[in-house]
Formats: sequence, structure tokens, C-alpha cells
Amino acid sequence: MPFLLIQLDRTEADEIAAISTGGDFSKLKPKVGDLRVLSTTKTSLNLEARLNFTNPTDYTAQVPYINIHIMNNGSIIGDATARNVAVKKGNNTNIPVQATWDPSKFGGKKAEKIGSELLSQYISGFNTTLTFQTHEGSVPHQPELGKALSKFAITIPTPRLSTGTGGDGEDDHKPHFLNDATFHLFSSTATFRLISPLQHSTIYIENINATALYNHTEPVGRIDYDLPFKVPPGSSQTPKLPVDWSLDSVGYEELRKALGGTLKLDAKGVVGIRLGQWTQTVWYVGSGIGATVRL
Repeated sequence: MPFLLIQLDRTEADEIAAISTGGDFSKLKPKVGDLRVLSTTKTSLNLEARLNFTNPTDYTAQVPYINIHIMNNGSIIGDATARNVAVKKGNNTNIPVQATWDPSKFGGKKAEKIGSELLSQYISGFNTTLTFQTHEGSVPHQPELGKALSKFAITIPTPRLSTGTGGDGEDDHKPHFLNDATFHLFSSTATFRLISPLQHSTIYIENINATALYNHTEPVGRIDYDLPFKVPPGSSQTPKLPVDWSLDSVGYEELRKALGGTLKLDAKGVVGIRLGQWTQTVWYVGSGIGATVRL
């Protein structure tokens, strides 16, 4: 069974070059939808998703099977597998893909650190990229083809996850997992509205060590919380989290002035998360978070 059936009459070298470098892959516009977690281990997530993308080339292809390494900063952090996929010109929708996230298995301690950094940057709305590269095992029984195609690695912006809630940054192409907050001055607590990127699984926040800031630098208060709570699919609200106010700071004074109204705040911190057996510690920074201030 052939790997690719290219529906244009050109030489094999031309075909490979055109697929790999002839198109503007910034126009792929990949978007991941209907993401499902199939299974987990302490270090891995096995996922299934539907991929939408735009084919910017003049080629169509039939792909019976292909496995591709997912890379970041020179390290393999996972892989993706597609089966029986027909790639047409222009928009391609609902392409089934299975993927494994397991940086420590694929690339050891170095990849594990890179994976943690990538997740942290992604949830904080930074511009991140993924590199997709074939390898000797990409095409069954054709190691030389996989090896040859590996010279044409493709780097694209990290695909956004569609939550279907309208709250994940549809307007600016950035995820907004922390949407807004409410601060209660009298009880010294805060609640946050979270937007989960998963539509079928519940995430658990294991612990939080975070600081709210006014004008990027002025501390408002600190949250140090280590009781796990659920983040179900879609939009949800955290339990009331205790806040240690920075009473002598400019930030806290501005918060008091905003009583009964709202204030734009920033946040930074370290968060422990769990999904099934998989656990990960990430850092988070966010700016311009709308905070309602109540007594």
C-alpha cells in the first residue's frame, strides 16, 4: 500500500520538495477540536482529536498511515498518528488524529523540562510553536522514505484548542484559561472563572501558589492553597480561595478604591495539575484580568 498518492504528474523529488517547502505553512491554520483523553500514565497523555487545517499547496494526497514526531526546542515531546486520511486542496476538516504526550519517554529529562516550559508558555498565552518531523518508523516497511522526509520538518504555531464556550480567545487567537476573578475584601477570599480546554475530561488543580498584581508590579495579595478541586469541561468557578492581602501596598489600596466595581489585575504563580494519573507543575502569568471587588 503506497504512503502518498500525489495527484499531480511531477517527479518524486519535486513532489517531496513542494509538499515540504513549496507552500506557505503559516497558512495551515491548524485548529484542534473534540479533544479526548483516551488514557493516562504518570508521565503520559494518550489523546484523540479532530484536526482542521488548510492545505496551502496544489497537491492532494491519500495517506494510509503515518506517524510523526512532535518536537519543541530540538527535543521530541510526543508523537501523532493518522490513518486513512484523504488530504484535499483548501480546507480539511475533522481529520482524526491520535497523539501521545510523553516528553520523558521520548526525550528524557531535557525533554521533560522543555515540555513543562511549553505548557506553561501556552496556557499563559505566549506565542509557541511545534515542529513535526518524520522518522524511520513513520511509514510501515519504508524506513528510508521516513528518513528522507525527515529533512523537511515543519514548524507551525501551536494549534489552539477549541472549547466551544467562546471564552478561549477566539478574538485574539490566544487561550484564556483564566477568564475573570471576584475578590471579597471582608472574608479575604477570591474566586476565579476558569475555561477548561477539555470537553470530555475533568482536570484537577492540586495546588496553587500565586500573586495578584496591580499595574504589573504592585502586589495586591497572595494565594497559597493546597486542597485539590475540580475543573470540569467548559466554564467553571473555583472554590473561595484564601487571600493574604498586601495591606501596605499600592495595589491593595487600588483594590479597596474599586470596591463595588471592577479592576484590571495581573497574576503570576505556580500551579500543580492532575489529569487521571498524569501530573504536571506549570507556571502561569496573565495580564488584564477583570476583577470584580466586593465587600
